[in-house]
Amino acid sequence: MKIIHLSDTHVDPEILYKIDSQQRFRQALDHIKDNHTDADHFMITGDLTHFGNDESYQIFINILSDAGLPDHLYPKLILGNHDDRENFKKNFPNTKTDENGFVQYTEKDNDKVFIFLDTNLANTDAGHLCDKRQQWLRETLDKEQKNKIYIFMHHNPLAIGHINSDNIGLVQREDLKKILLQYQNSIQHIFFGHQHVTSSGKYLDITFSSPRSTWSPLVPNFLNRYRLGTANTDPNYNIVLLEEDSLIVHSEDFLKTDVNWFTDN
Repeated sequence: MKIIHLSDTHVDPEILYKIDSQQRFRQALDHIKDNHTDADHFMITGDLTHFGNDESYQIFINILSDAGLPDHLYPKLILGNHDDRENFKKNFPNTKTDENGFVQYTEKDNDKVFIFLDTNLANTDAGHLCDKRQQWLRETLDKEQKNKIYIFMHHNPLAIGHINSDNIGLVQREDLKKILLQYQNSIQHIFFGHQHVTSSGKYLDITFSSPRSTWSPLVPNFLNRYRLGTANTDPNYNIVLLEEDSLIVHSEDFLKTDVNWFTDN
């Protein structure tokens, strides 16, 4: 199985910090169309737009339509902190929600279950998983625990550097930790975005990964205080290869289109 994992497109009508988020998103989709139409799934983990307004969501939808991807690669979407839940639901009425109106849902592919979480809370960049959302997650994990489970969320569930530097990660990380520990034998991998950096590792014996933003990649912060920085790093998305005995995550730096294959038999 091949999964495309892309995040943090930040689509907006205007040029943001001298970077055209629309153009970058189009370039990423063009790269996907040229190289990965054999993928089984396409996931975008939030911050679809920069300000969450209707105009931006319509631009996002039009860019997707213009890309001409196969129907099965219309992406599964979730919210980031820059999105607006009500505007999102209005513009994407076919995206499922839970009984409380949060953009949380599951998709199934044979013995694999993909769980999509809503960590959005208005007027903050930090992630939130309130009691209602936690309860939905517990019930879903309990129902699906005999399957191989993959979680998609916007905010990082753990600090990816020093804990004091993680001002905008998930606030209820300890609550989520307890849930993950209870079902860690079923959860195969956690996918997230938000920090605009490439990361990977293992948490509670569960592997995780995140791509950079397609719009404005940042650099890792290894200090014990919060800061954000950019070094004009290339944007990317991830390609995930799933086999029965392995999970491999590749980074696709989609602006690098002039490939020199030394051999091509």
